[in-house]
Amino acid sequence: PITYMRLHNEAVKTRNPLGALPYTQEKIANTIAGANPYMYPATDWYALMLNDAVANQRYNLNLSGGGTVARYYIAATFNQDHGLMKVDKRNNFNNNIDLKRYAIRSNVNINVTKKTKVNVRLYTTIEDYTGPIDGGTTLYNKIMQTSPVGFPAFYPQTKDTEHIQHIMFGNTYATESEFYINPYADMVKGYRDQSSSMILAQFELSQDLDFITKGLKARALFSTTRNSSFDVSRYYNPFYYLASNYNSLDDTYKLTELNPEGGTEYLGYNEGTKNISTNTYVEAAVSYDRTFKEKHAISGMLIYTLRNELHANASSLQLSLPYRNMGLSGRFTYAYNNRYFAEFNFGYNGSERFHKSKRFGFFPSAGLAWVVSNESFWDPFKDVVSKLKLRASYGIVGNDAIGSGRFLYLSDINMNDSKYGANFGYNYDYHRDGISVKRYSDPEITWEKSAKTNFALEFTLFNDLNVTAEYYTERRKSILQQRTSIPASMGLWVQPYANLGEAKGHGVDLSLIH
Repeated sequence: PITYMRLHNEAVKTRNPLGALPYTQEKIANTIAGANPYMYPATDWYALMLNDAVANQRYNLNLSGGGTVARYYIAATFNQDHGLMKVDKRNNFNNNIDLKRYAIRSNVNINVTKKTKVNVRLYTTIEDYTGPIDGGTTLYNKIMQTSPVGFPAFYPQTKDTEHIQHIMFGNTYATESEFYINPYADMVKGYRDQSSSMILAQFELSQDLDFITKGLKARALFSTTRNSSFDVSRYYNPFYYLASNYNSLDDTYKLTELNPEGGTEYLGYNEGTKNISTNTYVEAAVSYDRTFKEKHAISGMLIYTLRNELHANASSLQLSLPYRNMGLSGRFTYAYNNRYFAEFNFGYNGSERFHKSKRFGFFPSAGLAWVVSNESFWDPFKDVVSKLKLRASYGIVGNDAIGSGRFLYLSDINMNDSKYGANFGYNYDYHRDGISVKRYSDPEITWEKSAKTNFALEFTLFNDLNVTAEYYTERRKSILQQRTSIPASMGLWVQPYANLGEAKGHGVDLSLIH
């Protein structure tokens, strides 16, 4: 504290030699001498507010078992963490951090038949938090940034103040109407309760379809996730006091109440945020994998996905509507004798962001590869180049995460814009808001597409050095951009967006592994 005051005085003097110093030599001398700590405070906020150590708890339980028909796994966890903050016994509540975490997991796998399997998974997490209004990080910053000599954390009761029921927190004016931050008052003035939970449930069914043809399988998955959280705060407004009229003979001072109308002796209540969301996911897949005559390897897969997400406390009509997307993806591969490889992929995806005429996009890709080192004519070179592979691919991918807002094909209108309102009446004291346009509807906005080409060479030298060299090109089309050449004579409120942009890129990737 002494160094703090001297350096503060020095900082003021170097910037304005004639300026008033914030601390007098009398205050510095009395602080050094250890005079009355409420008139000449030297507060160690860190030691005053925080403990040195805390004990936390961890408990875990795991059970597993079963047989050939059914198997189970159950796990439960409980953790409790406490904060380092001290509690003022004059309050009837605990302001220290107390965080409890519960987690429960249950997996059950059942063989309904030799070809049919069912998996059920449940996972739940619950968190209950109690702590200071500001939270630990903010409170720690206040501790580190508060002057140690400006005022004490609080004043003790004397004969003149024994009738006062509340804590008399120390403070002084930072401006004519604002006080400094008293971190101790902010720590003990109240507490915040917060609770959150997450429930995840999954049901998966898999079926071996060998009775139709070998290598054919099917599966279906249903998953739902529910999240919820809320918090509430209970607090009182601190009463701040300032000590003055110090009498060094009998070591007494007079307390002046700084905010007699601003403090409260009862707990107030404030509702925090409430979040509730649900997410439902459905997936169905059919796969085929089979090798004929030990040379022809054929595989294929079709996957259908559907996702639906809903938020309960949305702030607008658009945000309150469910978030939905769906798609069908496929992959087909063929390999001949571990030498020639071909693959075809596609995605047929739908996005809620585009008009129904542009909503679905088809994005194919294909690739070829030739493992030259598996050819018989390569045997004389294998001592030097043990592996040599050539491959090439071309594909198109789509991106719907473009622009701002959800439904780009709908207009966005502000029906209550005060800037475009009008006043009526005898004294023009009757006001009606106007209407403004934020975005025009455009059913032509669609997916941003990227076409990618890749050529690669892979080889291994002396069975030790793996080299991969790739050359790639990418051309992006239909990038969403704002038009800039619309004449003002069209009378548009805002410049519209459209799929105008294009970009090209190419490069080389080189990898050496020894």
